[in-house]
Amino acid sequence: MDERRREPRFPASGRVEIFFEDPLPVSVEAELMDTSASGFRISHESRLLVPGLEVRLQRDGALRKARVMWTHLLDGRSVSGCLLL
Repeated sequence: MDERRREPRFPASGRVEIFFEDPLPVSVEAELMDTSASGFRISHESRLLVPGLEVRLQRDGALRKARVMWTHLLDGRSVSGCLLL
């Protein structure tokens, strides 16, 4: 299988909060799985994180904007890949 990743991924862990409007404010708790220079991958239990959704990620007091690029099920949990904006 060809590797499509453009940047190296680095293992990561820790709890993060994902925020977005739907149209009311929504907060999703997630677990960080890995990071790269332009994005990150999280594991969560929400069905609301769909491709194209713009979100805010809060971790260790820092707030970043991102776009959900894909979401799929892995071992009974949702996993999403996000691009930093």
